[in-house]
Amino acid sequence: MKVEDKTVVSIRYKMQNSKGEILEDNLNGLPINYLHGIGSILPSLEAELEGLKEGEEKQIFLSKEKGYKDLDDEFYIKVVVDCIRFATNKEIEGGLNPQVADNYCGPEGCC
Repeated sequence: MKVEDKTVVSIRYKMQNSKGEILEDNLNGLPINYLHGIGSILPSLEAELEGLKEGEEKQIFLSKEKGYKDLDDEFYIKVVVDCIRFATNKEIEGGLNPQVADNYCGPEGCC
């Protein structure tokens, strides 16, 4: 299955600034879930994740030059896609809750 509109995507990530300082890191922790294609994360970040499959990783670079006009620095995000599933109608209408995967089994992915 691939990341596409109306899928629930579980990701882990590490975000660093241009100085190499780690701003956020949950690579060894619980993934977060988001509903792809509804604008719950930055649209350009969604575009970078579009088409990835479970288990794939991607290095993403964010900067003013790449269209992030409000940024005052450059950011590097390593993203790991743990799980992908189709969203239910209830999730599409009302959003996700809770955001941490309820079927999480560890860094290797979902049960």
